[in-house]
Amino acid sequence: MCGGGIHHQPKPKRKNRKLGNDQNQRILWLDLLFSPENPSKHFGYRIAMLMVPSKVAGHTRFLLESFNGSDVDSIAQEICQLVDVGIETSIPALKTCIDCFTVRRSHPNALQLEKLVSLVFKRVLNNSNNLQTLISHALQDVEVTDDFVDDLTNALGFSIPEKVSVALVLADSERSDAKSSGRNLLLAEIEQLCATPGQLESTEQIQNVVLFLQQSEDLSSHLDSFLRILSSAQPRDDFSFALTPFLSPQDHQSYVFSDNEIEAILDEIDKELAVGDLMGELGCGLTADAQQCKEILSTFAPLREAAIARILANVARACPDREDNHTTFPTFALALGCCLPTELPTPRSWNADILIETIIQLAPATSWRKVIENLDHSGFDIPNMESFSFFMRLYKTACKDPFPLDAVCASVWKNMEGQLSFLKHAIAAPPEVFTFTHSPKKLVYVDNNMHSHEQQLGLSNQAWLSLDLLDVLCQLAERGHTVLVSSLLHYPLTHCPKTLLLGMAHIKTAYNLIQREVLSVVFPLIITNSQDSGFILHLWHQNAELVLWGILNAQNLKVDSILRIIEICHELKILSVVLESVPVSFSIRLAALASLRGFLDIENWLPNCLYVYKDTFAVECLKFVKNVHFSQSEDFTSKHFHPSDPLSDLHLDATALLLKVLKAHDNVITSSQLVEDIEKVNAAILDCNSKLQNGEAKDSSASNAYGEDVEAEANAYFHQMFSGQLSVDAMVQMLSLYKDSLVQREKSIFECMIANLFEEYRFFPKYPERQLKIASILFGSVIKHQLISSITLGMALRLVLDSLRKPADSKMFLFGSKALEQFVNRLVELPQYCKTIFYKYLICVALIPS
Repeated sequence: MCGGGIHHQPKPKRKNRKLGNDQNQRILWLDLLFSPENPSKHFGYRIAMLMVPSKVAGHTRFLLESFNGSDVDSIAQEICQLVDVGIETSIPALKTCIDCFTVRRSHPNALQLEKLVSLVFKRVLNNSNNLQTLISHALQDVEVTDDFVDDLTNALGFSIPEKVSVALVLADSERSDAKSSGRNLLLAEIEQLCATPGQLESTEQIQNVVLFLQQSEDLSSHLDSFLRILSSAQPRDDFSFALTPFLSPQDHQSYVFSDNEIEAILDEIDKELAVGDLMGELGCGLTADAQQCKEILSTFAPLREAAIARILANVARACPDREDNHTTFPTFALALGCCLPTELPTPRSWNADILIETIIQLAPATSWRKVIENLDHSGFDIPNMESFSFFMRLYKTACKDPFPLDAVCASVWKNMEGQLSFLKHAIAAPPEVFTFTHSPKKLVYVDNNMHSHEQQLGLSNQAWLSLDLLDVLCQLAERGHTVLVSSLLHYPLTHCPKTLLLGMAHIKTAYNLIQREVLSVVFPLIITNSQDSGFILHLWHQNAELVLWGILNAQNLKVDSILRIIEICHELKILSVVLESVPVSFSIRLAALASLRGFLDIENWLPNCLYVYKDTFAVECLKFVKNVHFSQSEDFTSKHFHPSDPLSDLHLDATALLLKVLKAHDNVITSSQLVEDIEKVNAAILDCNSKLQNGEAKDSSASNAYGEDVEAEANAYFHQMFSGQLSVDAMVQMLSLYKDSLVQREKSIFECMIANLFEEYRFFPKYPERQLKIASILFGSVIKHQLISSITLGMALRLVLDSLRKPADSKMFLFGSKALEQFVNRLVELPQYCKTIFYKYLICVALIPS
């Protein structure tokens, strides 16, 4: 069972739904994923954990567009199962539902579609722990207007509590249109609640509405009436419990609130607000004279930590003083009956020493840790670095203890925007202003070279070594602040990317959104650096799941990067684990390339996988073969047969082995249709190969890919070499120059000549001995001088190895031997290749008659 508790039920029959192959496989995938007989550690679970969003969206869209009126509940059940799996599936599923809802009037079953989307949406509202992230991502491509929100909530039949939930999420959004529409909807629903009290169903909803009204200046006037309506409509105990988080400990004695007691609580809040706001209004003139400062602040005594926090916050925010009205302070002081000095100086800045000394005199028992904890209040904001620096000056004047980092990093604040404004400037501050050196949880380095290099670039105050900071940033991102958190990561991604990635590997959150975002940027960079293998191994030991996600994303990178990943996995001895952990379709591709490098015995690996996954594995193998040879076309003729290209050539040997294994173990496959399809594809490939060899198909790709003039010049160079007019060394030197040339024509000639050289391989057995020797020297020299990339290099090495497998007295064995002589000094870079050649040598020796 996955996610929010949907129990597996037999899938109802759908008589009117005709599914093609792709749709059948999608239904088969869902059955496999959610079948109770399928243990979570098996294939279905891995697919769920590493799901591709585009496939989830495609499957959801198919379900929404193809259903009929009789199977609404079963379709909703399938989509809800996708929602329950996790963030990777819930976001694309919900987003697709909203997309289809916006164009529902063109749907033949519009009313049924509304019901279906309503069931899914209500499942999200009732079961999701993080509505903010889900809804903000689902609506990212939608213009959120009042009309859209009204249409959505009314058409889907939302109750008042459900509308309140949606309104609160939208009102807390970073988008201005969503925020405005959410506030308008919430105001309308509050008015409706006042007219029909008792509609709110949960304590959390009551608390969210109260908190929202408290924090909204233009809606705060509704708070009193809402509390009165609430107290009359709700049972007394429930009402008291719902308001508990908003009351101070001293007010929790009886849990029974009269109107007077509620007024007293609100008066205390107003007092704290007043002293903070007053500081900003009076300006720096307040601290021009210590006696006057004390007289004025004493009118708000006793000063508690919450009030002091507001004083410091407002003073810091007003630090880069606006055009200060120097008449405000004298007027206010005289109104209070204070005696002003005859010659009051005109200050230009706040006097931190006077302010802090006054606070300490009025509240000597102040806990400065609690003051920092009380920064989490409505309206707290650090607008710029000057304000932040002055705030830290105030703190250091008041308290000699290190700044309590846990107060700002240990958990997410209610005022998340205020918390982010503080962290933004704390991260960028120089170490003499703010430092994370005393962070309770810090990243420990294993690579001192990386440490010293990246520390010089981006770790002056050690912000990106603080795991507490990374943790709270990841949590804030998953609560609707992804854009701002991502912007904070631009600097470390540029200056200390490996430090950031290694730190993120220590962080586990509900959805791992930021961790994967960082990985998608940094992982492609580190796999191209041969010196980073040790770093990747450390990353693997710290968070294997994150590395697997990076490898899965690599399937969209260039083949060179995929081959590098295979080399790293082999070097770190994690190749088998990776192949078992990624989806089968990708593991087949990786295994095929790994076998070409000699890292995997694919003839043993394939049968083992077939016995474990049976038909599912066979289907993916067949899709791989069809993609290599026919681009998955169902027309298995030579006109759709793939022309020669480096990637297809790398996979050709693997496809032959795949078909061989599938045919040899067809007793494991339960579907007779699948066995027939395998035979059909195998026969088509044999037929196409025969036609290609007899010249019945299209010309080679080289003649089609390059212009006639390029082809003619390339052939002219080969003619000069084979006729003795051009030496092989001169040919290699020319190819080397053309390879790196800035002239496009010369680069095209180089590419054409390399392509022709590989295509000529099948005709080498017919070459005269002299020309074959020249061709073998050129072939080996191309490898020796690294004129070909890793993808083509793998193909070249395989062709040499295949030649060495021929009889010792054959032309091709002589070709392979001569080619090998040219790059023998590079064999030290290919230990597995050497091992294979050595075994071939032992076999040859064993076969020599004694």
